[in-house]
Amino acid sequence: MESEELRFDPDGFIIRSSEICSKELQTMDLSKTTSEVFEKWGSDHRANEMEQAHWSPVQQAFALIPKRSGNYLEIGVGNGYGIRHMATNQFTEGHCWGLDLASSMVTLSKKRTETLQNVTIEHGNFLEWNSPSNELFSLIFSMEVFFYFPKIQQGIDKAYSLLKPGGQLWVLVDYFKENEISHEWPGLLQTPMQLWSKRDYRDGFINAGFSEVGQRQFADSQKKTSLDGNTLCTFGTKSR
Repeated sequence: MESEELRFDPDGFIIRSSEICSKELQTMDLSKTTSEVFEKWGSDHRANEMEQAHWSPVQQAFALIPKRSGNYLEIGVGNGYGIRHMATNQFTEGHCWGLDLASSMVTLSKKRTETLQNVTIEHGNFLEWNSPSNELFSLIFSMEVFFYFPKIQQGIDKAYSLLKPGGQLWVLVDYFKENEISHEWPGLLQTPMQLWSKRDYRDGFINAGFSEVGQRQFADSQKKTSLDGNTLCTFGTKSR
C-alpha cells in the first residue's frame, strides 16, 4: 500500500492527496478573499489549531521584546493568544489594541481577553483603520498577515505612520520567496498572496524610513515534520 502524500497549508495543517488533487484541478483559483478564509476559520476549530501552529515562532519573537510602557497593536489578532500574552507580560503598564479582518476572530479574542482592563479588540481592515484618538504605538506586531495585503509596502508604510518615535514594527511570515514549499499556498487556500523575498522585506522597511532593521528566522521546535524550517521575522525602529 502506497503511503499517502501529505502537504501543509500556511498554518501547518495537513492536506491529504485527495484534497491536493481537487485543489490543483482548479488551476490556482484565487476567488476567495482573505476575510472569507478567516471568517470560516474563526467559526470552526481552526482558530485554536492556528494558535498551536504559530505559538512557537511567536513565543521566540516575544522573548526578544523587553517589558515597556505605551501602546501595543497586534494586526491579525486571531483568537487572542498573542495579545493576551503581551497584555499580561510586556505591556502590563500600557494598553493593547488588537485588530482583525474577521468578525468571528474578534469574537474569540474578546472572549479570551474579557477579564483584562488593558485590552481593546476591534474589527477592521488595517490599511483603512484609524487608531483611536490618534494614538501612536510603541510596538506593532503581526504574524502571517502582511503577505495578504494587496501591496505589502503599503502595510509597512501605514505601520510606520502609527508608531511613536523609537517605536518598533515586527513582521513575521512563513510565506516568502526563499521558502519554496510555501509557494503553493495561494492555490491551496484560493486566496491572493504577495510573495516577497527576505531582501524585499528588509528593503521595504528601509524604504518606509525604519532604522536598525534586522531579520531573524525562527525554527518551530514543536513540529515533528519539517514544514518549512523557519519563520522569517523582520523588525525595525522608527527614528526618533
